[in-house]
Amino acid sequence: MDALLLIDTDDASYISDENAEILVDIVGRTRTVGGVLIFASTKDELVDIDDEELSIFVPDEEDLVLRSEKPDVFDGIRDLAPGLHDMGVDRIVIAGGDVTTVATTEGADASAEADSADGADDAASAGDADSAEDSVAGELPGSVRASAMAALVCNFDVIVLSDAVIDLEGQPVTWLDEAEAAGAMIKKTADTWLRM
Repeated sequence: MDALLLIDTDDASYISDENAEILVDIVGRTRTVGGVLIFASTKDELVDIDDEELSIFVPDEEDLVLRSEKPDVFDGIRDLAPGLHDMGVDRIVIAGGDVTTVATTEGADASAEADSADGADDAASAGDADSAEDSVAGELPGSVRASAMAALVCNFDVIVLSDAVIDLEGQPVTWLDEAEAAGAMIKKTADTWLRM
């Protein structure tokens, strides 16, 4: 059985109306057949918000609504993978806003600050430290990427909806080839049918 996992689809993270229109159909199909629909947020500022306001797709009482303190929702919610396996879910269809959380970015900043405190005194070294900070921060996976990779590790088949995963600017993400190389299937939303 499949589960549709939508990560960070709040109005600040999932800003592309075009991509939202694409997802409306598969969300509707999932609800119509009583499928497993999971809404997950990795954003600290949405911890106390009502479930119905967590996504532009308005979760209802039948949907699973989760909040994770980590970009990888399987790491942030330890019983998610075992619970889905217990429900008979063996494939995760994933989409959403590929958000890097503030806490993750702060960790990269702290690492760069520690490196520069170890002796980066001259301007060239300071430039190298800035470059290293940019490199580290650039390599941190967003919430959809981290969760897709984790789902593979947790023994799920994974489909990443290529036309429904966007970055913070509302643009398509650039890591789909890496996900495919790791074992995920990359498909367009219209070509994806959920198994129930």
